Amino acid sequence: MADEVLLEEYNPFGNIQAVVEVASGACYFYLVGEPSTEFGTRSVWVRNLVAAPNGLDVVAMRDGRAPLNPRDHTREPRGARAPRPSDLRVVWLPEGNGAALFERDAMVAIIPPWSGSGGFHGYAAACVGEGPLAWEMPRDGEVIERFRDAERYWAGWDTDAIWPDAGDAVIESIHAALGRHSNYYAIDGGQWPPKAALRIPRPEGTVFVTAGVSLVPQPTVELYSDDWKALRRIELAAMLPLSWPDDAVKTFGKYLSAQSRLPWNVYAWLGAGHTIPCDSWRNPRYTAALLVRDHPVVGSVEGAKVLGDPVSILWFVPITDSERQLAMDEGSAALERQLPRDRWTDA
Repeated sequence: MADEVLLEEYNPFGNIQAVVEVASGACYFYLVGEPSTEFGTRSVWVRNLVAAPNGLDVVAMRDGRAPLNPRDHTREPRGARAPRPSDLRVVWLPEGNGAALFERDAMVAIIPPWSGSGGFHGYAAACVGEGPLAWEMPRDGEVIERFRDAERYWAGWDTDAIWPDAGDAVIESIHAALGRHSNYYAIDGGQWPPKAALRIPRPEGTVFVTAGVSLVPQPTVELYSDDWKALRRIELAAMLPLSWPDDAVKTFGKYLSAQSRLPWNVYAWLGAGHTIPCDSWRNPRYTAALLVRDHPVVGSVEGAKVLGDPVSILWFVPITDSERQLAMDEGSAALERQLPRDRWTDA
């Protein structure tokens, strides 16, 4: 049986590729990340196309060949036909780091975001039990519902049911808390998803805040928090000093706009208490940023929801190298308690 690639396509961010391949008598579903993502390659067995062996073919794995699933873990021990390429389609999670493979209307395999940990690869409809190459596809439950939600999510973009209504709701909540913007900048470069940055003059300083980042949930949050639905949608903001000239404000706005792509560039999430490098403060002592949810000068921005999830505004606060080290050693709460009040409006 000749090796054949049946499907190739990229996720909406263009940095993880889905591949369905027939090789060595088996069909596999792969997700392959670009090197910059550090996502690696993840795979799940879809079905055997020839008779199943009694045990796992370790020799094939050592030789770099795709192994067959053992007899005890396949519904069709004699093998099944290969899928027709025209029958296959991929449904991506909105986060971009997980996907389900459909054969016509049937979900036949899933690579969820937690694939690759603890010897787990993914789910397959043709699998029985918890096999070495796949686990049995659940009939229902959270993972199935997430991909059904994903289908509805993409259908909403096709029918303009998400934008601009959700984006407008976010902007309205920002206006209610911070005042109306004086400038509106498109920061999406004409690419999906639509995003903007708002410049809002205030007595304490100039606010730069994104609008639209929350339209896409952040990846990997569910791997770190049970309350992941409350943390996965964010906008980014900073309070810049009134003394900054216009070109410095715009430069920081470009930096903030670039960070709005970070979670989906490297498949990590941003949340309150995280620190990240930042070289766009005017004071060279400040080399990083602490992210906080409640800004002590302007408070928190509440009320906005996108597709039922709350939206958190994460404020960038300037910090030094030593302060960032303190946050890593003792926790961000310890650092936040030590920051002088004027730090919040003086960078």
